[in-house]
This record gives sequence, structure tokens and C-alpha cells, in this order.
Amino acid sequence: MRFGLAALLVIGILGASTASASPSGRVGGQYRYWNVSDGNDLRDVLAYWSEAWFHVQLEHWNFVDLDTDDQLRPEVGIHLRDRRKGVYTLQWRHEHKQERFWLGTDQVLSDHVVGRAEASPIVASDSTIWVGHIGGDVYWKSWNFVSLDLIRDPRLDGLWVVPMRVRLANEANDWVQLTFAPASRHTVGWAVDVKKRWVRLGVERNNRFDFTRLDNTIVTVGFEISLAPRE
Repeated sequence: MRFGLAALLVIGILGASTASASPSGRVGGQYRYWNVSDGNDLRDVLAYWSEAWFHVQLEHWNFVDLDTDDQLRPEVGIHLRDRRKGVYTLQWRHEHKQERFWLGTDQVLSDHVVGRAEASPIVASDSTIWVGHIGGDVYWKSWNFVSLDLIRDPRLDGLWVVPMRVRLANEANDWVQLTFAPASRHTVGWAVDVKKRWVRLGVERNNRFDFTRLDNTIVTVGFEISLAPRE
């Protein structure tokens, strides 16, 4: 874990030197209540800061069952850009008794199409497993887009998941987003998310969440504020 953090810091320093005129950043926070099928509901509080070349997030999971370990989940991501506006991401998050990393890229394929590919190792004390992810977005007008992804996760004998999203947005970055995520073994998830000015609201339903045998419904209330562009 120390090596991973050191690598993120070094790449972050190099990335900072390439960002001369960055788009506006964002800061935000959310409270997410997870209604879980086994009765062990989860109160999830998170805060984040995102800029063009990096983001940081701190999240706390507080379970209703006092016998369940709560989790503090720090996250750091570095996002480097090339001259073609392609993005290369290296990200780390501490999870309960394991570390998760993301190695990915988003590439501009045409005026309206972005493709992506990602590998995500989950590193525990006795094993490492790899999650694979490919997908793409098609943009039009302001920041409207539709996306299609394919995710393969080997946990719990594995599932294939195909998240599909559509976001309708305006120039003020107000938007409505709908997600439908069918998966193998006849499971499905869905979500509705809304942003209006600085307010974020959402509701989400997951079957076999995070490749466990649990279902949940998540209600989200939050805020997000855009920062002034840095010259």
C-alpha cells in the first residue's frame, strides 16, 4: 500500500506541472442511507474534491449492527491528459481489509464518442483478484450522453454486468441521469440521479450488491459546488 501511495504522489506532482489552465474543480458531500436486505443498514457519509488532474475522497461507512466493523475509506485518483484529450487514470482506495486500485484510460474516438478500458486489482493479504471494465459514451449538444459498459468481476463465482446510462444536461450543468444495469443470473440494478444548481439527489436499487448475495436500496442527499477555473 505504501508503494501505491508513493506512486500516486509522484505521478500527481508530474501531472500538476502539465496543468496550466485547468477547468473548474468541484467540491461536494453526500449522505447516503443504504437499506440492506439483511437488516444491517448502512449510513454512508462522504466528501470529495475534484480537479482536472486529481480527485480525493473520504468516506465513512457506519453500520447499524454494532458487531459489524465500520469502515473509513480514503480514496485518491490521478488523471493525466494527453494532447488528444485522452485521460489516463491511476486510483487507489482503502477498503475493509483490502486495497483497491484502478488503472484505466478514456480516449476520444471522434467528435462525439469516448471509449474507455480499465483494470482494477483488489489486493487482500492472501489474494489478488482483477475486475475488468470496458465501455464508451456518445455525447450530443451540451453535456448530454448515453453510455454502455461491460464489467466482469470474479468475486462470488463472478457476474457480468452491463450498466447503461443516459444523462440529460444543460449549459449550467444541471442534469437528470437514469441508469439500468442488467446482470447475469437474472439480476438487475437501476438508479435515478438529479443535480440542480448545487443540490444532488438520488435513489438506487442493487441486486447482489458488490457481488455479494445482498440487495439494497440507497437514498442519496448531497451538494456539489463548482470552483473557479485556475489559470
